[in-house]
Amino acid sequence: MAVSKTVDESEQKRIEALHAYSVLDTAPEEKFDDLTTLAADLCDAPIARINLIDTSRQWAKSIHGMSEETREVPRNITVCQYTIQKNEVLEIKNLTEDSRFKDFSYVKEHPNLRYYLGAPLLDPDGYAIGALCVLDYKEREMPEKQKKQLQILAGEVMARLELRKQNHKLKELNEHKLKLMKMLSHDMRSPLNGIIGMSNMLSELVEGDEEAEMIELMEQSAMQLNHMIDEILSYSLMESKGFTLNSTEVDLKAVTESMKRLYQPVAKSKSVDLNISLDADEMVCIDKDKFEQIYGNLLSNAIKFTRSGGQVRGEIELRDGEIKLKVEDSGVGMDEDTASDLFQNGTSASTGGTSGEKSTGLGLAIVKYFVDLHNGVIDVSSEKDKGTTFLITIPLTEDCK
Repeated sequence: MAVSKTVDESEQKRIEALHAYSVLDTAPEEKFDDLTTLAADLCDAPIARINLIDTSRQWAKSIHGMSEETREVPRNITVCQYTIQKNEVLEIKNLTEDSRFKDFSYVKEHPNLRYYLGAPLLDPDGYAIGALCVLDYKEREMPEKQKKQLQILAGEVMARLELRKQNHKLKELNEHKLKLMKMLSHDMRSPLNGIIGMSNMLSELVEGDEEAEMIELMEQSAMQLNHMIDEILSYSLMESKGFTLNSTEVDLKAVTESMKRLYQPVAKSKSVDLNISLDADEMVCIDKDKFEQIYGNLLSNAIKFTRSGGQVRGEIELRDGEIKLKVEDSGVGMDEDTASDLFQNGTSASTGGTSGEKSTGLGLAIVKYFVDLHNGVIDVSSEKDKGTTFLITIPLTEDCK
């Protein structure tokens, strides 16, 4: 009884190991079909298969030289069920002379198979989840060299299954991370928006300058945190390729007014002169949310790195079927090497602003990603201690949803 229990437990773990790859009943994949073709060539055999052995069936991930009807068969009429019992190659020189197989229909009748050579597919824990095998219509004996090669190919099959499993896990983790980020951003935004709303109400009620200044500081802090949450969520979605363009008819005047409303208070608190202008009061076809995030990130950065008494300018103009967004400042600037490498590493280092402002360091990476989504171009010019200019050029389209 103890031995039987051990066997049962081992088989259960083997089945669990097989199912962990989530490969049963999936569509054919070239990376596995290539290996069965190679196995057939190396062994000079007409048939090669990657067979996976489940509880009561054998299912083939890849078939070379046999019909689709043989992809799934009952486990009890397979040769591979014996291959997985040992961690070594199994060779049957003539199936008709082996009592275990001589009465199987595919041996007695069409296609009258005679020869079998199978190498077990061993997972990292040593569980055989199936076999890479070659078959022939005639009796034969394979040289040791070909047996070794088949074992090596079986190891390659497992390596590709492992990679497939890890990619699947990463995808699941990424989806979980995005779901968590969206939940967190929603749960954090709600109280922050409440703080911003209450700050606006309080600012209309207080009379003293000191109290008004404290309320303004509280509102700015909440807005800054809201902006950082947006950056983190956007970057998470960006990493997962979770963004697509959603182009609609956008009123550039409304975009300009939104930027003024959001960034004038921040600039005022630093005594930075912020001027936001619009050279064309028209409707255009762009992704409004992403364009506003591009504009907002550039303005936020410009204010962050501009000292008290400095200037920041934001301007939108339409020219030759393109929308041009320029944001320039009189801030700390960058040397030529820093400016040229700004978008090379995907993210920029998070550095404090001229008044110690904090940031995620993700803003410019998000700007670059969103501009690329629009098939746009970014030009940066900067000089140390004299300021920086960003020029974004985005081709306009009429393909609005």
